[in-house]
Amino acid sequence: MESPRRIAIFILAALICAAGVTGCAGGPTLPATAKKGGEKAIPNFQPVTDIPIPAGAKLDTERTLILSSRDRWTGRLVIDLDLSAPEAFAFYQGDMPRFNWQPVMSVQAHTSVLTFTREDRAATVQIENRTLGGSTVMITIAPRQPNEPAQIQSGPIGTPGRPGG
Repeated sequence: MESPRRIAIFILAALICAAGVTGCAGGPTLPATAKKGGEKAIPNFQPVTDIPIPAGAKLDTERTLILSSRDRWTGRLVIDLDLSAPEAFAFYQGDMPRFNWQPVMSVQAHTSVLTFTREDRAATVQIENRTLGGSTVMITIAPRQPNEPAQIQSGPIGTPGRPGG
């Protein structure tokens, strides 16, 4: 039978290895697109350029889908931030307009949501707290529906050609 000290060393080594693997589980760190004073950072790798990305953001490559170019993309960008959900909410509420996104609505709750429009596109920013601190931000951008009045049909409901039915 092995000594308690050897067992403790083995368990400690296993925990250190597990922590090292867990630390590598996050995606690549994205460079910040906005700095104080409105300056833009020079990115090494930047999947998109038309939205603000806070410093230290980590890309969730398994949940992200980006179609098209860096400034005219459609899809979903999922990032993990060191910011709390309220801090992330304030960041996107303040910085999206600096990238010419016009606010449409916002709800701050357990899952906070901000909606913006820019030219012919709409953006939805969803923010949730992460279990071990920080927050997860999901940004979905898609073409905006045209501003056409709804087509309202008037008259009786039923089969065409038969009154009322």
